[in-house]
Amino acid sequence: MRNILLGAVGTLVLLALLTLTCLHFGIVPVNADAAPSSLERWAARTAPMTPGETVLELSARPDGSAANLSITPDPTPKQTFTAGILQVERYGNPSGPQLIFIPALFCGAWEWNAQIAALAPRYDLFVVTLPGLAGRPMVGGHDLMRRAVDSLHQLVLTHHLRPIVVGHSLGGTLGVLYAQTYPHDLRALISVEGGYPIAPTLEQREQRVDEAIKPFEGISRRALAPVLRKFQLQYLITSPATVDAVLQRAARSDPQAIVAWMRAALVLDLTPGLSKITVPFLEIVPYDRGIDGYRGYATEGAKRAAYTAWIARAPHGRVVMIASSRHFVMYDQPTVFERTLEQAVLGSLTRSTRLVQ
Repeated sequence: MRNILLGAVGTLVLLALLTLTCLHFGIVPVNADAAPSSLERWAARTAPMTPGETVLELSARPDGSAANLSITPDPTPKQTFTAGILQVERYGNPSGPQLIFIPALFCGAWEWNAQIAALAPRYDLFVVTLPGLAGRPMVGGHDLMRRAVDSLHQLVLTHHLRPIVVGHSLGGTLGVLYAQTYPHDLRALISVEGGYPIAPTLEQREQRVDEAIKPFEGISRRALAPVLRKFQLQYLITSPATVDAVLQRAARSDPQAIVAWMRAALVLDLTPGLSKITVPFLEIVPYDRGIDGYRGYATEGAKRAAYTAWIARAPHGRVVMIASSRHFVMYDQPTVFERTLEQAVLGSLTRSTRLVQ
């Protein structure tokens, strides 16, 4: 009996550490049961802003339900090429303003299919896939984050771009690091729940990462799908049907690449470098009362306050809250997210023009 109790306590401790670590990449073991349904309403506030102010508050259904949808079919790229360690797919209007999209962990360009379809008539789109993810082979060596950032810089220099960079989760963290490292490359940065540190100290972050990667260490690609469902996707996306659709694609990733990217990204605290981001910087933050309570955010206001305080260090930092949504907000609240993103892109084009005058 004593051994059984000790084993149960150990399991609870492990789950608690997993919970605290990774809503960034979806490791939030809770039993959520929000029912899927369609989006009903949205609201926006566009008053003049000061650095760090919450600029837009959006809500969907007050009961926290979300859309039930499948992934938009894959578009056909105009070009596919490599830039450093990145695979790049180019879509859209080559005469339009340039956008670079960076996907989340275990995702590829397919995560942004709906945005590609919506924006391609007006924008020149460059959508990247990281090595080891979405069926791409993994690269050897270390310092993945810096190599990815340098690859983005190479893409911009080679193709003479001045893009708005849009990243989600791991992609958002990469976007923040890129904007700190090469601030003059960008016109603006839009991060979707990416870049915020998982813990205040390096020791705490390393401990949480060590626990978070355990389910993925040493498993085969064939074994990845059930692990992704159990530890990530069922807590990242509200609709079970959408979880199934995403899982079919996410399971193409290399489990050890997922481990490597988690180690590389989750130990970082990019807070000290936020002051180096001199371009407009918008952080889109979803809130789900069932999931976010496990991260210490009892209310939407508490999460808003934390992100607002964090981004206030950036000279032109702003926050958008989207309520009733889990981490993959582009799937949980697609209509709200698309309107928010397009408003942010248009606003960034205007603001960045003013900043350089």
